[in-house]
Amino acid sequence: MRKVLIFLVVVTLSLAQLTNISRSSGLNIYIFDIVVILFSMVGTIDLLLNSKFIIPKSMFLYLIFFLWAFISIFLKLGHYNQTNYIVSIFYCIRLISYYISAIYIFNLLETKKIETQFIYKLIIASGLLIFVFGLIQLLVLPDFEVLDPSLGWDPHKNRLSSTFFDPNFVGVYFVVCLALLFESLFEKKFEMYKYKLQFKLTIAIIFAIGVLLTFSRSAWLMLGVVLVVYGIKKAKTLLLVSIIVALCAYLAVPRIQTRISGITDPSDSAHFRLLSWKNTYDIAKDNIIIGVGYNAFRYAQIENGIFSYDSVGGNSGAGSDSSMLFVLATTGLVGLAIYILAYFYPLFRFKSTLVSSLILGLLLNSQFINSLFYPQILFMLLVTIIVNEYSYSKHLYVNK
Repeated sequence: MRKVLIFLVVVTLSLAQLTNISRSSGLNIYIFDIVVILFSMVGTIDLLLNSKFIIPKSMFLYLIFFLWAFISIFLKLGHYNQTNYIVSIFYCIRLISYYISAIYIFNLLETKKIETQFIYKLIIASGLLIFVFGLIQLLVLPDFEVLDPSLGWDPHKNRLSSTFFDPNFVGVYFVVCLALLFESLFEKKFEMYKYKLQFKLTIAIIFAIGVLLTFSRSAWLMLGVVLVVYGIKKAKTLLLVSIIVALCAYLAVPRIQTRISGITDPSDSAHFRLLSWKNTYDIAKDNIIIGVGYNAFRYAQIENGIFSYDSVGGNSGAGSDSSMLFVLATTGLVGLAIYILAYFYPLFRFKSTLVSSLILGLLLNSQFINSLFYPQILFMLLVTIIVNEYSYSKHLYVNK
């Protein structure tokens, strides 16, 4: 039963935007949300029935942050209309459900009811499924400009966006999967994988191609960080090979040159990110202590005239192009301080190459897209952290 639920969580996660069942009043509900909330409810009951359960050390500070996120929106009671307030509360509930799910998975690992191998195989399989859907999307829907603008999607063209409908976020997901494969390749006694070397390398190449086809500079940046961390700590050869491959790709694919040179183009998306940072900072400085309330950012932007009730900023209107600025704007300096401690704790606590590469990579990536709060990425980050904590506590790594 537990494995079936985890399987359903990962499958519906992979289907992402294809599982949308409600899109109204700024509230998007997905089958993935329902399955995760169901899983967290089952987990809560299961943990309470077993009077002894463990909250991983890496989750304590996240717990404080998530509680503060709830408090931040309650402190704004009466500031927003009832519908907007309910929407914000729902997203807080979703956030807590991710947290409970991660704790539940940790306890299932502790009680030997599931194995780390099962979790990581599912993550890799989900990445491959998303890649396949991405290839289908490139064939069937290469140009998002044909979509109804009211759906709120950016007009991406000839970029692998898959079921996420966004090349930047799907690129991050591929990098996470690639980092897991690197951990398997460079830790000879890493117990998560039993695949043959050739098979692992093939999958790694698939994910690398996936990242390339997104033509996402932020995903490329994150991939670069992961490669540098693993290159320095595990295999210097990886750095050399990566540089050679990157140069060859740059010279052979004109669009890569265009994407990189476009950073200084005023009409490029990079220009609009600067505008997003400015708008977010302006909102944050007016609500510097407690913020505007978790996930009430869309309504704060409306109040500040950034967009109107008739045009609520599309699917990205609820967030900012910088996760840290988003935290500052929605939960204030108090929330930002707690979040920074929670985010960096695993980096210094476990000394893990996998966690180091992902935390540093996502830190840079999340300054250009709100990747730290994108549902699929947030869920997988929490799961990866707790599985890593469990693995280190059980001495599953060569170097602790």
